[in-house]
Amino acid sequence: MKNNNPKISVFIPVYNGEKYLANTINSVINQTYDNWELIILDDESTDNSKKIIEEYASKNNKIKSFSKLNDGNSNVALNMSIMYNYADGEYGFYMSQDDTIDSNCLQILMERALELDADVVIPNMLLKYGNDKFDKWNCSYPPNNDYNQILNGKEAFYLVIDFSINGFALIRMNLLKDKRCDTRYYDSDEYNTRMQYLWANKVAFADTNFYYYQGNPEAITHKFSIRRFQRFNTGVMLYNSYTKVFNDKKHIEKLMGQLMRIYIDSTVLLYLNIDKLNNCQIQEVKTLFKNFENTISFSNYKLSSLKVLKIYYEFIFAIIFFLLGSTMYTVKLYTCMRKIRNLLIKNKQN
Repeated sequence: MKNNNPKISVFIPVYNGEKYLANTINSVINQTYDNWELIILDDESTDNSKKIIEEYASKNNKIKSFSKLNDGNSNVALNMSIMYNYADGEYGFYMSQDDTIDSNCLQILMERALELDADVVIPNMLLKYGNDKFDKWNCSYPPNNDYNQILNGKEAFYLVIDFSINGFALIRMNLLKDKRCDTRYYDSDEYNTRMQYLWANKVAFADTNFYYYQGNPEAITHKFSIRRFQRFNTGVMLYNSYTKVFNDKKHIEKLMGQLMRIYIDSTVLLYLNIDKLNNCQIQEVKTLFKNFENTISFSNYKLSSLKVLKIYYEFIFAIIFFLLGSTMYTVKLYTCMRKIRNLLIKNKQN
C-alpha cells in the first residue's frame, strides 16, 4: 500500500557553524510538512555549534545529533554516508549549516514526489548573501521555467553536469545510499549528486525555494586546503562516467566546459596558495595535475572549453594550457621568480 505521508530525513553536516546554525535548524522545525527527522553531524567544531545542536535536540525528539572525530580527512560525502546509517526516511534532503528553506518547502517537494512517483524533486535555488540580498543572475530554476516537465535520468545528468539545474533536491533514500557513491574526495558529494540524478527514473521540479547562503567566511569552500585539488580526481571520475552515457560532440562539449573550469580554478588556487605548500605537497599537486592532463583531451573542444571562462587571466591560463599542454610550466616560472625576489630582499636587508 502506498504511503501518502513518507518520512523525510534532512541532513546537516556541521563544522563551526554557530553564527548561522540556529536559522538553518529553525527553517526545518518550522516546516508545514510534519513527517520529518533532522540528522545533524558535528565534525568536532571548535565553536559553540555542538552546544547549539544539543540544545535543539534536547527539546525536539525529531532531531538526532551525533559527533565524530575530525581527523583532517573529512568531506561532505563521507559525513553524509555516516548520517545515512541513522536515517529512517524514505526520502532525504541535504542542507549546509548556513542554508535555509521556505516553510512549505518539504511539503511542496513531497507532494510533487507523490504525484509523479518521482525519485528526485528539485526546488528553486536562490543565492543569498550576508546582506540578505539575492544574486538574481545566478539563481536556479527549471529549464524554460517549466515546472511541469519531467526528466529521465539521462536528461537530468546532462543538465546537472554543469549545474544548469541545481543539486539541492529531495532524493529517494535508496539513491542516496547507493553503494556506487564515492566518499574519498573533497567534492565527492557533487559527483554523487550528478550520479544520483542519472540513476533516477523520474526527475521533477517544484516551485519552492532553497536559499544557498554565500556570505559565510567559515564555509569550507572559502578556506584553502590541499584537499581542494582532489577535484581533479572527481573530474576524471565524472569524465569516465559521462562518456559512457554520451559519446556525441554536442553533449561532450558541455562536459569539457565544466572540466576546463575545474582545471583553471585549480591553477588559480595553486598560484594564490603555493607559498602555503611544502615540497611534498607541491609534488602531490603536480601529480594530480598531470593525471588530469593525461586522462582528458581538450584538443577537439578548445572553443567550447573557452566559453565557460569569464575573466581575462582565465583565458591566459587556458591559452597557455592549449599551447604547452600544462599550466604547471608557468607555476614553475612563478616559483623561481618568487625565490629570486626573496633572495634579493634578503640580500638587501643584509
